[in-house]
Order: sequence, then C-alpha cells, then structure tokens
Amino acid sequence: MLTAPHDLFARALNMGYAIGAFNTSNLEVTQAIIWAAQKSRAPVIVQTSEGAIEYGGLHQLSQIIVSLAKESSVPVVLHLDHGKSLEIIKDCIEVGYTSVMIDASRLPLLENIAITKEVVDYAHSRQVWVEAELGAMLGAEGQKELRGEPVPVEVLTKPAEVGRFVEETGVDALAVSVGTIHGAFTGQEFSSFELVAQLVQAVPEVPLVLHGASGISDEHLARVVETNVCKVNVDTELRIAFEAAVRAYFDTEHDKLDPRKILGPAREAVQVVVEKKNKVFGASGKAD
Repeated sequence: MLTAPHDLFARALNMGYAIGAFNTSNLEVTQAIIWAAQKSRAPVIVQTSEGAIEYGGLHQLSQIIVSLAKESSVPVVLHLDHGKSLEIIKDCIEVGYTSVMIDASRLPLLENIAITKEVVDYAHSRQVWVEAELGAMLGAEGQKELRGEPVPVEVLTKPAEVGRFVEETGVDALAVSVGTIHGAFTGQEFSSFELVAQLVQAVPEVPLVLHGASGISDEHLARVVETNVCKVNVDTELRIAFEAAVRAYFDTEHDKLDPRKILGPAREAVQVVVEKKNKVFGASGKAD
C-alpha cells in the first residue's frame, strides 16, 4: 500500500530499527525493491533522485511506483531523494509523493534553514513528510570504489547546530553527515558512532537518516540502526548487483537476444540485495 511515513518512522524510532530507502529509475528495480519488501514483510521507501526523474519522466516513473505500491501488501513510501528546489518538490507532491527531501546543505546554515522551512511549510500543509540535510555528503552515487579517505571534519554535521536547525525549520527527519560518502567506498569502516550519539542527544525525538551506506559492513550498519538512525539509503549496491547480472548474461553465448532474459536476472539480483539489507536494518517482519 502507498503510505505516508509518519507512523512508520515513529515505530522505527521507538523500536530501534531502520527502514531501507532504495533508489530506482525503472520498472525492474522498482519491482525488485517492492517484491523484496513483501518477501521480508518490511516497510520500504522507494526513492527517486532528480536524475532518475529526468531519465524516466516524473509522471511515468512515479506511476510505475504508485501502481506497484498500491498492489503491495506492505507499506511503501514514495520519496524524493536530494531535491534541490521547492519547484521539484511541488511537482513531486502533485503526482503523489508522500515524502520529500530538500537538500540545501551546500548553502550556509541560515540559508539552509530558510529554504528548508519554506519547503516544510508547503509540504506539511499537504500532509507530506520532509527530510532535510545538515552537513555535507561527499562522493557520487554509482562509483564502485572510492578509497576510504577520512571525511573532512568541516563537512560533518555539527551537534551544536542541529537543535536550532530542527526547531527553526520544523523538519521531520534529518540526514546527517557522519563520515559516510555517496558511492561504495573501500578501506574504511563506519567509525562515527560517537558523533551519532551526540546528534541523538541533541535532537532525541528526530529520526536521523544515513546516506552513503553502500560499502559499510553489515555489523556496523546493524549497530548504527539501533540508535535514532531510522532511514538508511542504498543505491550503489543495487547498481553493482544489477550490472553484474547483466554482465553475466553477456558472458555466455545466446542464439537470440531477449530483453527479458537480460533484465530478469538483474531484477532478481537487486531483490536479493534489498532482502539482505532489510534484515540488517532490522526491518524484516516489521510490516506485520
């Protein structure tokens, strides 16, 4: 069922688990995400970036997700990932998104607060959940290997700022920079548990969001979601699984080409990743 995330996050915050947020840009990946959620009996967030919207078309891509969500037996949230303007957020809300992210983290604090509050006022009047970002995320989605150089301290979320940010914006959830990066990084385990604890102490009632989870060990992910991290984003690992399945198809000889034979195994590979992540995040069985 297509749903708003308010009650889902309240339950996750109370019970100490996270809801997986998985990026999609086409039919097969969307099916994999929602089918995995159904198999896991887990609530799930299906999210699209602005790039995915540009690729698939806002109306076309959103309707694929909405139609599959409505047929699903588990709660499905439709979320805009890293929206950069009020305009794209308005467009997404109009076609049925139940959750949006405004990412003004590139701007100074006061400007970030002002833009985020404008989005919150607009979205809340339409009962839509809002995520914002404080601190900066480095890297790029889809990069298979990014060496685990330490993230500069200056881009990490500052505990001293989060209370003011949440109070002045009224935001529902906060994406934080705690040492992860977009893309799958190697050579570095997640080690910022102390910073996460400081952020939780500063805003104990606010669900936190972890971006850049690809490449982090299952052990560390399981540990961090026991805090107030209630949403974990996964994109690059889905892409890696999808590409590996497609490459495997073309590594064997075929008498004829059939897109279903190419995309079907890729869909199955993505579903396996999502099912595994749901278990690691503690979300499996939480839809019951």
